[in-house]
Amino acid sequence: MRATTSCCTADYLQHDTSDDKVVIAPVTAGSSATDKGDATWIVHAGLADGNCVSFESADGPGQYLRHYAFQLHLQPDDGTGQFAADATFCPKIGNSGTGYSLQSFNYPAKYIRHYSFTGYIASNGGGNAWDTTSMWSQDTSWLAASPWS
Repeated sequence: MRATTSCCTADYLQHDTSDDKVVIAPVTAGSSATDKGDATWIVHAGLADGNCVSFESADGPGQYLRHYAFQLHLQPDDGTGQFAADATFCPKIGNSGTGYSLQSFNYPAKYIRHYSFTGYIASNGGGNAWDTTSMWSQDTSWLAASPWS
């Protein structure tokens, strides 16, 4: 998933190899195989709702993109309903009019957003720094890209 915000059009949503957090970072044809794998996701029917989607890491089988305390993480599926809900996102027309926006299944006012190069689920306004209305529609819009690995 490639960011659409003008600052970051070469950045992709990827898991950070130093911990389980999800970030955006540039990936190019010349990037390492590790960086390409970290930015590649396998799209499945949503774990909590088959009309939505869940993202499994291409280089970490059984590990999914999920939110916890509104920050995005890559974690193994523990089989609970809570994990399934946290790892399910419903694609919508991009909030900026470009690409797709990914609405949280269990927090429908929140969408996957990059903020300060970190992944969150965020609302358009709210008490958290990543809920700022500035650039919200762009930061919550993504382009589907060909898999890197």
